[in-house]
Amino acid sequence: MPDAVQVLQSLVVVVFAPLYVGAIARAESMVASKRGPSVFQPYRDLAKLLRKGAAISDQASWIFRGAPFVVFACYLTVSAIVPIITSVPLPLAFLADLLGGAFVLTLASFAITLAGMDTASPYGDLGASRATWIGSLVEPALILVFFTVGVLSASDNPYLMNHAVRASPYAIVLPAHLLGSLAFFMLILVENGRIPIESPGGSNEIASIEEGRVHEYSGRYYALMRWGSWMKFFLMSSIFVNVFIIPWGLDGSAHNMLGGLIAVPVLLGKLGICGLVVVVIDTSFAKLRFFRIAEFVGAAFLVALLGVVTSYVVSV
Repeated sequence: MPDAVQVLQSLVVVVFAPLYVGAIARAESMVASKRGPSVFQPYRDLAKLLRKGAAISDQASWIFRGAPFVVFACYLTVSAIVPIITSVPLPLAFLADLLGGAFVLTLASFAITLAGMDTASPYGDLGASRATWIGSLVEPALILVFFTVGVLSASDNPYLMNHAVRASPYAIVLPAHLLGSLAFFMLILVENGRIPIESPGGSNEIASIEEGRVHEYSGRYYALMRWGSWMKFFLMSSIFVNVFIIPWGLDGSAHNMLGGLIAVPVLLGKLGICGLVVVVIDTSFAKLRFFRIAEFVGAAFLVALLGVVTSYVVSV
């Protein structure tokens, strides 16, 4: 039964990631007094792209063709090692902790960067160089965030972190935990190309970062890239709500498929709260100029660093 729950957890990420993105896009349109696309529009886009062939540059190598599969596999791997629907470690949870999961996400980003440069397209090179620069700023802040939250559980295992936060009624309101949660949410916006870092789905050459790296993709390859980016957003949001903010509502047994199924709508409800915050930010703030992104990421780093310092001060 734990193996079945393991498969169910990964399927939840694969199946509901497009719905999460579609619901946010629809909510943003409604806030702007527009009808907007259906919440199921990402599924229609995937179906259309998967039916199409791919136009590949004659400059592309095996790196360009293999990157979408590596990216999709990386995000699928992360879905197996973090708490999505259950608080009990599943059979594959031993593969990595949060730091290991961050390395897997970095591997996916590295593969996308290589693919962006592989076709000798100036647009791809531009997006790859920008993403690499931002990534070099994000990684130190992300490590500090995990250290901040890991102080409470004395571990960087996400399941132990979830148990530690649930066991202490005051853990969520501790200054160190609040600062770590704020820093992690800021990094979610950075890593997933949300405002104020980038306009979601924007293709403006001057402003595009994430979309620039996959600009040369089409057809099935582009479908895997887009699907993977939605899975990444879903995964990071799930970690945020299940480990940092709302650690309750997960299935307490990995031997009960029914409990895992019941935890799915609970997870979607918690993600709905996180999505509402994203909608408010997307519709209330303007996109930052490119060179001011460093200030935003630097602020996340300082908040995480303050959380680490605060954790030691409070413990004393």
